Amino acid sequence: MRLAFAFAALAALFSALPSHGQSLKPDEIFSTIVVQPLSEPDPVLGADGRVHLAYELLVVNPSNLFITLDKVEVVDGRGRKLATLDGDRLAAMTKLKAGAGRKLPPGGSGVIFMDVSLSKDDPQPALAARITAARQAMGPDGKPAPLSKDFPFPASFTFTSGVSRIGAPAVVVSPPLKGRGWVAVNGCCDSVTSHRGAVMSINGQLRVPERFAIDWIELDATDRMFKGDRSKLTSYLDYGVPIIAAADGVVVNLYNDADEQTPGGPVKGITAENIGGNMLVIDIGGGAFAFYAHMQRDSLKVKLGDHVKAGQVIGLLGNTGNSDAPHLHFHVMDGPSPLNANGLPFVFARFSSRGVLAPGSDDLALKGEPVKINPWLAGEHRDELPLNDEVVDFDQ
Repeated sequence: MRLAFAFAALAALFSALPSHGQSLKPDEIFSTIVVQPLSEPDPVLGADGRVHLAYELLVVNPSNLFITLDKVEVVDGRGRKLATLDGDRLAAMTKLKAGAGRKLPPGGSGVIFMDVSLSKDDPQPALAARITAARQAMGPDGKPAPLSKDFPFPASFTFTSGVSRIGAPAVVVSPPLKGRGWVAVNGCCDSVTSHRGAVMSINGQLRVPERFAIDWIELDATDRMFKGDRSKLTSYLDYGVPIIAAADGVVVNLYNDADEQTPGGPVKGITAENIGGNMLVIDIGGGAFAFYAHMQRDSLKVKLGDHVKAGQVIGLLGNTGNSDAPHLHFHVMDGPSPLNANGLPFVFARFSSRGVLAPGSDDLALKGEPVKINPWLAGEHRDELPLNDEVVDFDQ
């Protein structure tokens, strides 16, 4: 009797609950695609006085449908919209491994590069990505076609995914160079440069080692990148200038067997071993490693295991490895391998800015003509990251 009563009570309880069967709940969306962040966004204070959260969303389409990305909105836990990418801007910030623009083919994948910019006084909450997209069937010719009338889900859909907590604050370092007129080429954060776009698979995991990397190129007194024959190393003001340690640390990785490349010409002989040219990796503590690349051969002033001090000369600027003009590639990462690591944000304790390169300056620079500088961001800066194409002075 007691057992029969128990079963009757359970039956009554479950009959009172709503039944969903095989349907989805209101907060469950058939999304077709998978979206997830590659790593936690690490905040960094940019030279514009705003906190930048630069991170990436991996998008995978495991279906046999075509998916067009229409909009990506970054929201906090309360649904407050913090950033939006759509239209041409979304296409510019998306790098597809197959397909083009914003359309992922069946089996395609890509990466969306995010830059959430916040006021210094804003809280830094966990972030989520709200995706709006549309799906199409694959026609007999393999091209996109309208969905069948029998397809059980709508063509257009919106879902929220990719929740990510905010990571650690930026590392404070000193500039790795001295002098005036240094341009932060391929810098962070609002465009897919050769650095931000360098997403690579290592041991089955996606890594973004150059997320905050900068190629430092020095302008001369007339704001030229070089003067004379572009193909000669001696035409560049910065060739051979001292590179200095940005922080105290221990040398944990180096390479010193790469020859100089010819400026302006195709790079030659690149391997995984020498892609950074002659380089140093210095463990600066707290899980952070400073990377200095493209130095002159035999110019390294330290060896493995050496302890270095901030401001110490560690090598000379060159044009080795994957480089088509003399420059210093500098970034901070979370491991000693320049390829198997994620980039970490860093800020310089002090620098002054003349502004940023005006549109069209890239073409002028490659012709050996004076570049044009827009005064935006000009002034003194403390504990900030120089932004893309900013022209700064390091008076140490």
